[in-house]
Amino acid sequence: MMTKRRKCPECGAGLVNRVVQHTEKVGAAIVIDGTAMVAVCEACGEYDLSVDQLAGYERRAAALVLRDGRHASGAVVRYGRKALGLRQEELAKLLECVVETISRWENDKVEIGRAEQLAIVALLDGVECGQLDLAEALEKLDGPPPSKGPEKLEVLPRTRAA
Repeated sequence: MMTKRRKCPECGAGLVNRVVQHTEKVGAAIVIDGTAMVAVCEACGEYDLSVDQLAGYERRAAALVLRDGRHASGAVVRYGRKALGLRQEELAKLLECVVETISRWENDKVEIGRAEQLAIVALLDGVECGQLDLAEALEKLDGPPPSKGPEKLEVLPRTRAA
């Protein structure tokens, strides 16, 4: 069985897989990622980058900057949240904080703590390696509230054995 060779959407020439360097600006940091094969046009050099490949670059770049910790500005937190495809409310739910906290981090009103940076890194890494489904995690958090205990508790005295 012969596979049909893919063509460049720009010029129609053939595409070949190559390792390329992808550059992302994450806050003030520049991240250069050369970890994936990308289809590149032999004639015009245009990349044929899928949405999934781009999302992977973004998640890896955000995780790298947050893991490093030196450049964890509000812009980096926002970039990481968007790389996860989450709204502020959803990230707040996953981190068990209020949405105002996420907003304060993203607007540089409050500095994000190291533990919270690493929690976002864990989310990014979990999604990137396929071990975490954010929709499923959010659904579990939105599940029914825990059942209430009894309204009244009564302590009874011990009875002595006769």
